Amino acid sequence: MAVLVTGATGMFGARVTEILARSGVEVLAMTRSPDRAEKLTRGTVTGVVADLDDPSSLSAVMERAERMFLVSPMHADLGRREVTAIKAAAAHRLTHVVKLYGAVRHEGDQLDTQHQLSIDALRESGVTWTLVSPQTVMETNLFGQIEGIRQARRMYGSAGDGRIGMVALDDGAEVAAHALQSEPKAWSERNLEITGPAALTYAEIAAELSKGFGCEISYVDMLEDDFAAMLIENGVPAVDLDLLILCHFRQMRAGNASLVNDTFQSVMGRPATSVREWAKAHRDKFGFSDD
Repeated sequence: MAVLVTGATGMFGARVTEILARSGVEVLAMTRSPDRAEKLTRGTVTGVVADLDDPSSLSAVMERAERMFLVSPMHADLGRREVTAIKAAAAHRLTHVVKLYGAVRHEGDQLDTQHQLSIDALRESGVTWTLVSPQTVMETNLFGQIEGIRQARRMYGSAGDGRIGMVALDDGAEVAAHALQSEPKAWSERNLEITGPAALTYAEIAAELSKGFGCEISYVDMLEDDFAAMLIENGVPAVDLDLLILCHFRQMRAGNASLVNDTFQSVMGRPATSVREWAKAHRDKFGFSDD
């Protein structure tokens, strides 16, 4: 069995590739760059070159694949790109497509609209499909706070008192890899929403980080306009601000990121990773030693 992983150099694609390879699965790790494809090739992983913006480039890699993990960057063209991949998967009779979605309720905003284009295409494709939908991902949100934590022991945001069932990257990636290795019908047309073990406010998340890091971390809640201005001042392009950051904090603040369930434990047989456990495992990335 060969699994095609789109976005294999991105956060989720790279982690799913690593987990599958560790299990001895043949992986076709897709990238647009020949140099990156060469670097990805090792063991059971073969780097392959294709581009979701170029449908003609997909045929050769689809011919070699049986299943596909579909993930693409948050972008205004996410839906169009993923629809291209789904159509190619259907044309080449892939047996299973596992798509990365999300458990935050985005209520018709730009990101949700793009994902729905892709989900509609899956439903019409005739291919067996599964959604893997992590809650708010710890790595995406908390690594973005590294400099503030290192320099001032502070996190910044506009989440208000909204509760968030933050989930570790590895927990979402392990469920995706498990689904890709299972009998496709076992997860057919399922949306596997993966959450952390508790829904916490950002202030409570800061308190859990404090316990994991062994020092006091505080959370500074800001008005959205002030938060946006700070992000732009620190180099975030204004054109990308809403799709990459603000729309997510908006949903947190509205309570649309509060889902907590036991899907991870049900699928993988162990509890989901807590914020405190995650912090202990990533102390070095935030500049804290174990001494």
